[in-house]
Parts: sequence; C-alpha cells; structure tokens
Amino acid sequence: MTAVSRPVLTFAGAAGSVTGSCYHLELEGYGLVIDCGVFQGEGGDRRSREPFPFPAREVDAVVLTHGHLDHVGRLPRLVREGFVGSVAAHPATLELARLILDDGAKIGTYRNEPPLYDADDVEAAFARTVKVGYRQPITRGPFTITLFDAGHILGSASVRVAYRTPEGERAILFSGDLGSRGAPILHDPNERWDAAADVVDFVVTESTYGDTDHPERSVARESFRATVERAVRDGGKVLVPAFAVGRTQELLYDLELLKESGKLPGVPVVVDGPLGLSVTDLYDRYEHSWDEEAVARLRRGNDLLAFDDLYAARRGRDSARVRDIEGPAIVLAGSGMCTGGRIVDHLAHFLPDPRTDVLFVGYQAEGTLGRALQRGERTVVVDGRTVEVRAHITTLRGFSAHADRDGLLRWLSAVPMRPGGRVFVTHGEPETARAYAQTLADRGLTPHVARHAERVTL
Repeated sequence: MTAVSRPVLTFAGAAGSVTGSCYHLELEGYGLVIDCGVFQGEGGDRRSREPFPFPAREVDAVVLTHGHLDHVGRLPRLVREGFVGSVAAHPATLELARLILDDGAKIGTYRNEPPLYDADDVEAAFARTVKVGYRQPITRGPFTITLFDAGHILGSASVRVAYRTPEGERAILFSGDLGSRGAPILHDPNERWDAAADVVDFVVTESTYGDTDHPERSVARESFRATVERAVRDGGKVLVPAFAVGRTQELLYDLELLKESGKLPGVPVVVDGPLGLSVTDLYDRYEHSWDEEAVARLRRGNDLLAFDDLYAARRGRDSARVRDIEGPAIVLAGSGMCTGGRIVDHLAHFLPDPRTDVLFVGYQAEGTLGRALQRGERTVVVDGRTVEVRAHITTLRGFSAHADRDGLLRWLSAVPMRPGGRVFVTHGEPETARAYAQTLADRGLTPHVARHAERVTL
C-alpha cells in the first residue's frame, strides 16, 4: 500500500443501489473500512462474491454503522480474503451483527452453491471486537472515530472519522442509515452537534428515500388498522414481510397499541423465525436505549414487545402450523424483501387466496419478489414455483425505518460542515440519488453521486 498525505475514499458498495454498503479509507498506509454489507436483489449474490476493490489483507480495522445484513453481511467474506484486523461498533450493533451472521452461516449450509461464508469466518470476524459508545472517540492508526446515534435500529450510528492533513484536522461523516423522526422505541437521529468539535469537511449520505416524503406515522397506523380490520372481516391472513432487526420490533410496538385499544380482540400475532425472536429479546435487554415515550409506557406497565395473543414460531414445524390457524391472523416473518426466509413459504401458500393481505412496511429493492408484488404483478415465481396473486397488496410508507427527503435534509442541515465542504450521495437507486443530489445542489451544496468502485482523494 502506497502512503498518501490525504485520504483516498473508495466506494465499494451502495453506490448506484441501496445495498452492499462498504467504504474504504486509506491514509498513511492504514486501511479503514466503514460497513461491509452484502448486495441484495437481482445479481446480489454474484456481486457479493466479487473481490473487494481493495486488498482485504491490508485493511487494519472495520467500523460498522449498524447490524443490518446489507451493512455487515460481507464482513466474514472480508475475513476469508485475508482481513485480520479489529471490528468496532456500538455494543448493540456487535450483538445484532453476530446474530445475523450466525443465521446466515446456518442458511448457507442448506443451499446448493458454495456459501458466501461459513461459521468459522464469522468466528474469526468477531475475534477482535471493540465496543464503542456514542460520542466516545477511539483512535485507529491516523483516524479518530466517533459514533453518533442514527436512530435507525438498535445501536445504529453515523460515523465521524477525523484525520490530520498539512492544513490541520479534517473529517468525513458517514451517515449510515438514518431513522425516521418519531418512530417508536428508539431516539431520533442525532441533530445536536458541537459546531467546533464535530465540524466536518465531507459527508457521505444515504438517499434511500431522497425523492419521497413519508406520510405521518399516525396516517400509517390508521392504514395499518384499516388493513387489519378488513382482513379480520374477511377471515384472512395478514402477511408482513419484516426485517428481523428493527422492523419486527417496531411493528410489535404498534400492534400492542392496537391490542391495548381493543382493535384486535383475539387476533393471533405470530413472530415467525428464530432470528426475529432473538433480536426482540435483545431489544428488551437494551431498554436503556429506548426513547422517552417507550420508557414511559414501560413504566405504566405496558409490555411493549410481548402481549396477549402473541405467539413465537421458533421452529420450522411451528411455522408450518400458521396455515392451520382458523380465521384471521397477523404473521411477521423474514426476510423483509421476500428474498428468502419463512415469508416465502407463507406467500406461496396464501397469495392465491383473495382474503390474504400482504403488507409491505419497508423498502423493496429492484429484482426482489417484494418489488414484483408491489408493482402489481399477478403471477410471480416464489422459490421456483409459479404462483397466482389474488391477495391484496398494500405498501405503507409511513412505517419506514429510513428518513424521507425532509428527514435527510433536516439531518444534513444540522451537521456543522466547513465552508466549501462536499457531499457524496450513496445508498439510493440511481434516479433517487440523482434527485436528492439535485435537491442539495438547489440548496447551495456541492453534491456528487458516487459510482461503484470510484476512488476519490479527499
């Protein structure tokens, strides 16, 4: 590795797409990677197996913004290619990432093709972890790294990386995935910055919903209630493809509200899958990270993530029994984009039934079964089977765990950026990223839509 006087930033994922987040910073012979996620959607597995656009053996440390698969799923692959450094993240992120990667290693043993990684790779990846709290700087080589709450899922962070140049200290801020203001359980994304100590020269920002404004959470909750009530009248199932990390726990929070108000009397709610159940247990253990509303409800005696008529389907045979439930039921099952997991079997069985409601509450990447259903396709291929779609398909934007355009702009406008600073737009579909970049340009900023494997000298 050639020593440089200024850092070189390489976009090794989530450039031109919303998955595969991975950034490489090189300075003075030191290699730092921020996130190391898998690609999802069409061609995702193939792209995830391609070599990294930097030598894995020359990476000294990895920092994770949060535990979602598209931000941590290639970490064991990095190990397999020669990485032997440390992995730093918020303690909750380290626990979530371990759960997700262990789960992925188990799933990989059942596939025909060679797995992306195995249990030994996961074990090696977590051999040298460093727990980092919010606003507690750590030093790695020439970099000083500080995490700030991103409000996306438990432990999620924006990452500020500071370094010395001939002109003095400079810094780059990676947004990570930013949460929606007012979402339940967790705090809103950090907007309280020290104008001097936290100043940055560059920002790498996500743009997942950079061209969209979400409806108010109350509107989404009302739509959710109406959908569930229709399904109850029809006697059908409500299938919710839900990310095991974050989305499942938020939905349980809202379902407890509906149960408390008497809107779902006797309707069973099934959390289907060991990962979602394990993550829910982890959320319970991190009550000290909950926001004021959640803590207040907890103190009033509400059991926010467990209530009457809530059932755990941890084993495969428990999942199979869902189809035997008489009458209406709400089923939360992974994966969130319908690319695998137990939701696939439920869709194959229930999509032909016009009493079924499929409720999307999160982003569906291009090339996924979820996106095909959102587009209104009446015949889809589910796990190799051609299935007719007679079910109701509903998308509720207000439940998104990602900030919308206004949320992204609000977060960015609060960041103390040095005059002349630049913004790199990533983690968005091409048209969305370009639209958000134009919005930033209209506000006098200097945005650049990153390309995959692009290298930029800061």
